[in-house]
This record gives sequence, structure tokens and C-alpha cells, in this order.
Amino acid sequence: MTAKALTRRILCLTVAGLTAASPVKATAQTQMMQGFDPYNPFGSAAQILWQRIQQQCPQLKLPVTIGIASRPVTRDAFTTDQGNNIMQQIRAAFSNIPGITMAPWLDLDPIKGIVDTGVLDNPLAGDNKEQLSKIQIEVRASGYKVGAATRFNLSAHGWNGYESCSPSLDPFPVSQDFIGEEYSSTDELFNRVAAGVWAASVDTSNPVTLSVRMLSGLPVSPGWQEFFSDKLRRALSKQNAEEKETKIRAERHVSLVIAHDPAGAEDKRWEGMVTVDPRPLGYRISVSVNRRNTTPVSEDGLVTLDELPTMQQWAALGPETQTPRLDQTPMRINARIEGGRALQQYPFLVAQESYVEVDIPTGSVRGPHPAVPVDVLGRNNTPMKTIHIANPSRPNLRRYKLGPGEYTIRVASAGPVAQDFQLRARAVNTSDMLMPEAPGRLLRRFQDWYASVSEDPRTGQRTCFAYTAAQEAGPRYWREQAPFILLQASSAGVGNGDLQHLIEDKRYYKPNTPFEAVIREGGGMARRLNAAPTAAGNFIRPMKQGSNGQPILDMDAVAGYNRGTTLEIRGTAPDGRPAHVIYSLQGYRAAVNAMSLECGRRDLANALVWK
Repeated sequence: MTAKALTRRILCLTVAGLTAASPVKATAQTQMMQGFDPYNPFGSAAQILWQRIQQQCPQLKLPVTIGIASRPVTRDAFTTDQGNNIMQQIRAAFSNIPGITMAPWLDLDPIKGIVDTGVLDNPLAGDNKEQLSKIQIEVRASGYKVGAATRFNLSAHGWNGYESCSPSLDPFPVSQDFIGEEYSSTDELFNRVAAGVWAASVDTSNPVTLSVRMLSGLPVSPGWQEFFSDKLRRALSKQNAEEKETKIRAERHVSLVIAHDPAGAEDKRWEGMVTVDPRPLGYRISVSVNRRNTTPVSEDGLVTLDELPTMQQWAALGPETQTPRLDQTPMRINARIEGGRALQQYPFLVAQESYVEVDIPTGSVRGPHPAVPVDVLGRNNTPMKTIHIANPSRPNLRRYKLGPGEYTIRVASAGPVAQDFQLRARAVNTSDMLMPEAPGRLLRRFQDWYASVSEDPRTGQRTCFAYTAAQEAGPRYWREQAPFILLQASSAGVGNGDLQHLIEDKRYYKPNTPFEAVIREGGGMARRLNAAPTAAGNFIRPMKQGSNGQPILDMDAVAGYNRGTTLEIRGTAPDGRPAHVIYSLQGYRAAVNAMSLECGRRDLANALVWK
């Protein structure tokens, strides 16, 4: 698969951007922080700080007990789950250093404030006071955002007789990949840009131009210039209306123009640039608006694929229809089909042998029949054979293995009444696999893991997810979609019993053949999971025997993912070939924490993350 290479490419681009933006500063930072690794920022920074602790605090005897809070000092700079993710990585980095013993997770700041009140002497306070008395060094983190990166500082603070021990590091850059990216909307992004431009504009006319480019240098989709221009125009109009209502400042006007008037005053001209960087499940959008002698207004954010128009125009089959080529980014079209025997056809082509996925999400159907007849036709209108395993929750899903050439998607009426729907299609070379689409609405990305949510409009009940797709899987032609790990919880759930979890689907393995799932940990250690196909259900998960003698989900095993770097599966494909899957566990802890917080399930966070 190419998923692993893609992840590495994205991280390389991000880290390269941090150091390439200012060569002078990058050189100074490298000299100051000898041993710092931007690809392992918290791990390398922890090693550097530990060296300084040993140099400046010779009175400390090994092992040294270190305490770390659950959130950075600069709490307002990060969301709760981002702050948790940062501190979990820092804790993991120190716990891997010989000579260090980690104190249990404690919310140190509020606890320190009540030490002298006697509250911790109450039996209900547990052993918090005892644990505090053992801490010799507290490690604190603080950070603030600078452009697309965040500058961090780590510092040590002596406790319990070691107060004179307080070395620290100078600020170091950390890519957003290690902090956790939050999905937002293009409306929110351009509203922030408009507010910044307005605040820095002068009286009367302030014209703004906007151009769009791809970070890769590839051509920009024809519809994107109009799309982004419309977003900025609407955001500026909204800001204009708000200013008129408040009337706090002198009257001014900021407007989007196609081109600047060469005779206009330079100190009033704004030039905007939108940069689009494709990501596996969306785009990173960076907007920068500049004016002479003024600090640029810059905003950036991660958006889902559906936030932007498709890169190619797609229409129902007709005499002037252009045939688009499918790729891994889903093409979409919102359409309407009349009742009765109505048919609509949509052409596409694939340049090489590909896995092709076609779907009409049931949530997009406006009408009485969520299941809509859809199929793919080849030459001479021959129906193509599907290859996927039927999914009752996605009745309109179709997957095919197609050779290079032109094909047609046919959508038929499901009944006598007209219906609106959204048709989606994508393709990937058969040397790769289709990446799983997000369950629900994407919220966060933490390295290789994602958190998402869906909400029942009738009850308001939320279902929250944490998941990751396989980094590697084989053999070739084994399956059309990459395997994935999924954890699912409900806002209405109580206890651990309602946690849904899977690491594989047994239907992709030959029955009654060996199956092995192993967690790889640091230092070459491996831990085998009690996970194997069973007669009940199709999903494979870690299991143990419950008090009633029946198999139940092994929560301790799931919590043990925190200590691993990869989860590896080996088995036998239905055709007898050896099969393997490798999942990354980088970001697992943070994604599960975000899933739990989003659904108000602190109990799951405590059981799976903070244990």
C-alpha cells in the first residue's frame, strides 16, 4: 500500500515547512538545540531536558520520580484533547528514559493548590497526598502557535527538597501532526480572515484580490477560484454588516475585486493567496492576505473533502458531456431522479486497472426510498460484477475491479416518487487499496488516528468513533479496501459494555487457519492478543472470559494499545496465500480520548487512556 508513504510524505512536507520558512532562525535553533529531532520533537526534547537535569541537579539519585500534568500550562492555546495528547506524548517520552520513574497521572495544578488545606488528608482523597510526596521533578510544557507550527517549551521544577533544580529548554518547533489537527469549515476559516483584514484596514476603500494555488504546484481546479472568492466575499460582507451594527469604529469598506486599480493607493491594497494541500481525508487550507507596511493576516485549517467542490465537472450523460477520470478523491454530484421508470447515467473512465467504488449515501437521499438502484455498465451496456462484501448499513454501495477504459454509472428510480440524492465515485490502482471513509463527521486527526462523530437528529444521541486504516496490507488483490481498526461508543452508554471494537473482519480470512495479532512495543518487545475469528459475528477483537463464562471484550488488552507502536496481524487469505496487516498505534491514545470526551464518556477515557 501507499498509505504509509503518503503519511510520511505529509509529515516530511510539514516539518520541512517549519525549517524552510526562515533559514536563519532554523540554523540558530539547530545550534541551540543540539540533538533535537523535528521528526520526534517531544522524544528528543525530553532527552535534552533530562541531560540538563542530570547536569544541573547532581543531588538527585536514581531513579528519579517525575510528575507530569494532564494539560499544558498554556491551556487556552489548545483544545482539551489536544492538550491531553501533547502531555501524553511527553509522558511517554520520559517513561522510556532509563533512571526515571513516572508518578501516576494527576491533575497537578489544582491538587498543588489544596495541599495545605487538609483536604488531601480525607480518606476520600485516596493516595494523592502520598503520590505528591514522592515527586522529585515536575515537567511542565507551554506552547503558542506561530503560523503553521507551534513553539514549545519544556521546563523542570524541583519538588520536595529539590526546589533549586529547575532547568528548561528554549522554545522548539512542533508540527501540527504531533499536536492534533482539528477539522473546521471553510466558512469559519474565511470569517477569521475577514475579521483580521477588517481590523487592519484603513478608512474608505480597501480592495482585496484573491488567487489560489496548489502546494504541490499542480493546476488548480477550475471551480476553486470562484468557490474561494465567494467564501471571502461573503465573509467580508458579514463583517461589514457587523461593523455597521456596532458603529464602534470609523466607517470603512473592504471589498473583493478581480484586479487592483494600478492608480489606487498601495497602502490600501490587499493581496490574498489561498494555498491548498491535499491530505488523505481532506485538505489543509492556508489563507494569507498581505498589504504594504502591514502585518499579514494568516489563517489555516484542515477541512474535509466534502468542503470543497470536486476537482472535475461531472454531469449526467449527454451529447456534450466530458468524461471525467476517477481517482482516490471522491467525485460528487447532487442530482434528482424522477419517479416511475426514470434512468440517469453518469460516464467515467479509469486509466489503469482499478478498484472503483460507487455509492449513494442513504443520508443524502430525500425521498421515501433510501435504497436506490445503482450499478456500473461496461461496453455495450453490460452490467459489471461487484466484488465487495454486502454492507446492510450502506445498501447503495458498489465496488468493482475494472480494467482501463470508459464506463457508465446507471441510477434508476426506486419508485413512483421523485427523489434527490448525492452520487459519489472514486477509484484507486489495484496495487493499492481504497482508504476507508470516515464514519460520521471528522473532528480531529492525531498522527495516524482519527476521531469522528455522528448524531441522530431525532434523539440527539451521539455516536463517537476512533479509527485508523492499515499502514500496510497484503497480498495484492486480497481486498479492495484497506483494513481498519474501529472503536465506537455512544453518548447514551453506561460502563464498558457498550464499547464496540474491531481489529479485523474474519470474512477476509480462510476458515480454520491460524490467526495471530501482536502488539509491537519499544525495544523489540512483542505482546500477543487473545484475538481470533469466532463463530459469533464477523468482527475480530481482543476477548476474554466474562464472569458468566461468556466471551467479552478485553478492556485491559485494548488499554494496552497505549504501550504499543504497531498492531500486526497474520493469517491466511481465502485463496490460501499468507496475509498480513500492520496498523500504526501512533495517535491511538489521543483519538480514543477525543472520542470519549466528545460523547461525554469520561468513564471510557479513564479506562482506556488514563489507566
